[in-house]
Amino acid sequence: MVIRETRSVCPVCLNPVAAQLIEDNGAIYLHKECIRHGAFKLLVSKFPERYKELNRVYCYLMQQNNWQREYYICLTNSCNINCHICYLKYCGDNAHNATPDDVSMLIVKAKGVRRFTFSHGEATIHPDLCKIIRLLKKQKKLTNIHTNGIEISDFNYMSALKEAGIDHISLQFDGFEEEVYALLRKRGLLEYKLLALENLKKLSIPVTLNATIARGVNEEQIGKIFDYAVKETFIKDISFITYSNYESTQDNMGKYLMPEDLLPFIEQHTNGAISVNSIILFQKLYYAYICAFKKKKCFNYYHFLVIRKGRGFVPINEIINLRRFERMLNSIIEKRKKVTIAAFLLTLFLSLNFRKSIYLIDCVALLFKGWHPGRPHKLLAITFASICDPYKYDAFIAGNCGQGIFYDKKLYASYGAFLMEELSKQRSQKENCLC
Repeated sequence: MVIRETRSVCPVCLNPVAAQLIEDNGAIYLHKECIRHGAFKLLVSKFPERYKELNRVYCYLMQQNNWQREYYICLTNSCNINCHICYLKYCGDNAHNATPDDVSMLIVKAKGVRRFTFSHGEATIHPDLCKIIRLLKKQKKLTNIHTNGIEISDFNYMSALKEAGIDHISLQFDGFEEEVYALLRKRGLLEYKLLALENLKKLSIPVTLNATIARGVNEEQIGKIFDYAVKETFIKDISFITYSNYESTQDNMGKYLMPEDLLPFIEQHTNGAISVNSIILFQKLYYAYICAFKKKKCFNYYHFLVIRKGRGFVPINEIINLRRFERMLNSIIEKRKKVTIAAFLLTLFLSLNFRKSIYLIDCVALLFKGWHPGRPHKLLAITFASICDPYKYDAFIAGNCGQGIFYDKKLYASYGAFLMEELSKQRSQKENCLC
């Protein structure tokens, strides 16, 4: 049974191919076929009814032409480590370094965009990073850095970034065991990570922990990272990102995971306080939110929210009756109505549990801050996500990617589509060299 038609790429040659989401033998697969390299079938979900329901809501709400509100800035495509699992290893050898003038041009091109993240390379090794941060802050932009943490483990350097005006740091953090880094990054990095966290805490800089999770490697770190984030109020959110395969071979597919594969780990760790069912229900609320506020977001990003309370937390489903919200949202969809800001806020208001009203101010404030609180304090967002790779790439989903990218003086509205383009260039170059 065909669920949805889309476009994808061949994992071997990366040429565009037609693809289908199909239901087969009690599961959902992404099926595609290349005339040169044959058919490929990737398991997307083991829960077809759940997947089809989320797909139905997402496809309806993402029909409108939302514009890209967040962009990565690639200052450099170089890095001070060489992780074998990173997309950079497969994106070409041409050195790229942006200048402050390039970023000034970006500000003009991306008029109305408020949030920029330095990514697609280790921005902390760029000599003009502080200058570029100041340039963006003069225009009242929010700035974030995706980093491996090596440079910011130096307190003086991290202090300089704060003085320049950095708003937020996204730290690659795969767990609390050195063995995890040896397996995923091929070198010891834990000392740098812990020093970086210590510096960020001292400087009161909001932090996202980006954890790459690979099957059979570090699933047990999910609970440990969550407990740490609940306890440490400078942590803004956690992103558990599944292992991606950028190679043309399927040798490492045993490590492959999809976002829904991660959900049982958090349910088990919290003894059901954060249940798989609640996370799935919350997606519908989140889809309605991004639709109402005209944002883009990837289907393969599952979100949840908890409020810190003492040494523990209150899950969002105790504050919002997610079942009630679902029923009202379904009514809107059945009547083919638009989810406006007013409709979303009314539906949210009618779904609130007012006995927990003490937490409502934080939740509402989060919505109007674009999901980016200046100081996390009580709020902790949790994300379970997959990044585009040649196996799971779905052009429809990539068209709603939550990030664009500024690279080599050009703006790309979808980071997922850009990544496939860069991978394809590198793959073609290698093939030409072998000819």
